[in-house]
Amino acid sequence: MRAAAIRLTLLPFLLFFASDLATSAPSADRQSINEALQWVRTPSRGIVQYDYIMTARVRLLVFWAGKDDVGGGYIRRGVSIDDPHQEFFQVLFGSDPAKAPRAINRWGAGTEVSLHKDPVKAVAANDDVTASAFFGFMKSSRGKSVSEMQEELRKEKDHGEHSFTGILSRVEPAQAISLVVNLQSDTDYNLHQFEMAEPLMLDKIGGSAQPVRSLQDQQRCPRAKEFLATVAELMDAALAGQPAHVSRCYVYDAQENTLTLESVSLLPTLAVHLTGPSNSSLLDSSYSNLMQLDFVSTHKITGKKVYFSIVTGTQGELRAVPVQIRYQPNWWFQVVLNLRPATTAMRKETTVTEKR
Repeated sequence: MRAAAIRLTLLPFLLFFASDLATSAPSADRQSINEALQWVRTPSRGIVQYDYIMTARVRLLVFWAGKDDVGGGYIRRGVSIDDPHQEFFQVLFGSDPAKAPRAINRWGAGTEVSLHKDPVKAVAANDDVTASAFFGFMKSSRGKSVSEMQEELRKEKDHGEHSFTGILSRVEPAQAISLVVNLQSDTDYNLHQFEMAEPLMLDKIGGSAQPVRSLQDQQRCPRAKEFLATVAELMDAALAGQPAHVSRCYVYDAQENTLTLESVSLLPTLAVHLTGPSNSSLLDSSYSNLMQLDFVSTHKITGKKVYFSIVTGTQGELRAVPVQIRYQPNWWFQVVLNLRPATTAMRKETTVTEKR
């Protein structure tokens, strides 16, 4: 798999912000949920991974103040070891309580499986996906400000109980279902402990008696691709010369959304300077021949919009690789993810991931 093949991104917890996790409607599609769970549990091979450093910024009146290296994460892409038609997209991003101000622990992860008509190696950019599944895992938070998050942290510490949220969705042209569960733990898992926490959430979903949400609208979006694969498709379109204002519908949590590529602009150069403790140099990189893609995801019913931007390379080993990701959920807070230069070269794991 070429380095340019990595074409996915975004903070996985953004997916949770994109729609309210309301009580689901009753459904008898438990067998379909269990099958989707098996897709997600299947080990993958040929993994390509890119690592990122997170910067958090807070607006103070007319300027931004922030701190570099408050967290990070990765983007991965691979293929099922059992079925060459199954393609995996994986993301993990969040704050690191050992580095983040006030030890804030907020992170999210997502695994999306796309089932192609043909083997993944033969997949064209416009190949139709016949079905998909998404597993999301998030350190829950309802705080809308730093002070509210601090209060949540205080209550969690006082009670010794920490809340996590998981979702499993399955999308096909004729059906879309999802299951959302909550997990209470006496361990406050952070992003570095995801591999320890993931099996707990998968088992919780597998044994859940919660009702399944089902999208019954016969006029719904007919595409089987979910969020990450849709982002990848629009990135490919932009790099192929497609102008802005291209939209694709997708279904998340059994609810329809539209992802629009609002603007495309060329960036001749981009300098990235990040500082570590005691103003030490953490990252000092310079890129050329880039493209900035500005996206907006819109919920069909509520009209709620989520904005984010991706700066991607256009040539060589950086083509279609996100070198910077920006997400600003509100006017006062912004998260920026910058690619670690050491990971611009393709990584292929020689052993498959362990079955979860």
